[in-house]
Amino acid sequence: MPGNIFQPLEIVTYDTEVLNCTFQADNYWELVFVENGSGYRMLNGEQIPFHTGDLFMHIPGGKNNISLEEHSRIHFIKFRQLLLEAAATRNVLPFSSGQFRTLEFILYSEQQHKQSLIQLNSDKVSVLALFNVLVAEASHRRSYADSNITLCLLALFNMVARNILEASYVQAVHPEAITHDVLHYINYHIYDPAKLAIEHLAEEFHITPGNFNTYFTRQYGVSLEQYILTYKVKLADTRLSYTRMTLADIAAELHFTDVNDFSRIYQHIKGAPPVKHK
Repeated sequence: MPGNIFQPLEIVTYDTEVLNCTFQADNYWELVFVENGSGYRMLNGEQIPFHTGDLFMHIPGGKNNISLEEHSRIHFIKFRQLLLEAAATRNVLPFSSGQFRTLEFILYSEQQHKQSLIQLNSDKVSVLALFNVLVAEASHRRSYADSNITLCLLALFNMVARNILEASYVQAVHPEAITHDVLHYINYHIYDPAKLAIEHLAEEFHITPGNFNTYFTRQYGVSLEQYILTYKVKLADTRLSYTRMTLADIAAELHFTDVNDFSRIYQHIKGAPPVKHK
């Protein structure tokens, strides 16, 4: 049963045996929770199975499709572009700038291409409880419903981010054991230059500063500096596409020296200058 909340967000629930859900190329982002059932989703040509308790995300422009293999109950939380604009321009509701950054971290995580964004068993029960509250609040529209829904969503995003950071964590015994954690750590702290300094990263991952960049380049085929700049440009594209932030705002938030520095690096990586997409 569909249920509207505040304007930028909508919850839709399907309780059915047949669902051929092709993702539309509009301004919706979707957080999808499988309360029960199973099936598979196509993500840019890749078939990924899902089962009871799985949680995943769709973004505008992605080639996504969902098909069921049995009677299932699935919830779709649809985020309109307005929600992301409000967050990125630091309006209070429904999300803060920090939560927008958490959403980006989830979006660009390799976990997006796995079966579920929730991997820790200890969190699966909590996710089910949060979604039960979300659906109940959206359906009955009692006092404080919007506040309760917002708090549940913030808890969900934080829980997903924690799973991305912790689910694949391996205590470093030898360099090869920390490969995935390095990228997660860098992506999560991309707005904190001090934590991206090679001395800090070397200490965090138990590699000498002199060997860290060599290790990183060998693992990923690019230098640490090039990876950080490329990731920042990817984040800039999100803001160019889905927010009303100016180039100066984007340059400042991503810690470029100024707009000229941002434009120069963006053009070097993308082959074209940064332009607002709307």
